[in-house]
Amino acid sequence: MTHRTEVLYLVGDRFGALAANDGVATAGGFVKDLQAGRYSDSGLHLTLINGQGMSSYEWDWVAREITRYGAADRISVPELQPSLAFRDEAHKHREQNVLIAGLRQIDALRYQADLRLDNDNELLLDHTTGQHIQGMIIIEAARQMFLAVTERFYASAWPERQYYYVIKSFDTDFENFLFPLDATVDYEILTASIDNPERLSFGVEIAVNQGGSRASLSKVEFTAFESDLISQKEGKRAARTVEQVRLARTGQDRDDELAGAGAR
Repeated sequence: MTHRTEVLYLVGDRFGALAANDGVATAGGFVKDLQAGRYSDSGLHLTLINGQGMSSYEWDWVAREITRYGAADRISVPELQPSLAFRDEAHKHREQNVLIAGLRQIDALRYQADLRLDNDNELLLDHTTGQHIQGMIIIEAARQMFLAVTERFYASAWPERQYYYVIKSFDTDFENFLFPLDATVDYEILTASIDNPERLSFGVEIAVNQGGSRASLSKVEFTAFESDLISQKEGKRAARTVEQVRLARTGQDRDDELAGAGAR
């Protein structure tokens, strides 16, 4: 018997538009096809690949359906997915909003992670158009990447300290569409000032790459301040700004009143 091997990406239902392409299906679409007998050919060996929007919950469902329909010997599912960045690294409280997984160090100045996009990520709930991933997700992934790298590989040297991050500049060039398939977030440190643990400053480049092409390049300068230090400064500036805005608003209201008096 002649065997043929195929590869199929599964993506979350929110990325159903991409499933119009050969080699891509939603989890629900795949299960429907499985139930309809599309993959009953014993000569077909199918490898399922993890696209964006697929959680372990969806994969458990897919795997159970494959077993239920007697296809486990010819349809393989991905192994366990790399761990997401921890909540204190990504600065996110909800798992579905973490975009960085499998964070790893490449060499002294370079790091890499997998992009992982949950079907119910906060940035998808009110805006999904076309087949590509929107630019704000790329920017948020870059933001989480510099937080996670700094927290895990630098700030962890002073576990008794808590850090507050201030962005000096954040410039992003979008070079290609990014689609909800596997992609990496590549991080390189260009400059670093880490002698003073109260203030860690970095200049970095963060690229999002997919299929051998670069989707975006972000250049970021930021500083991690010890929380106690920055919270005092922030509090003073907040109070000063509230007062300035309040006074400016009061002055505007008075001008409006005078103008109204003249009109009468």
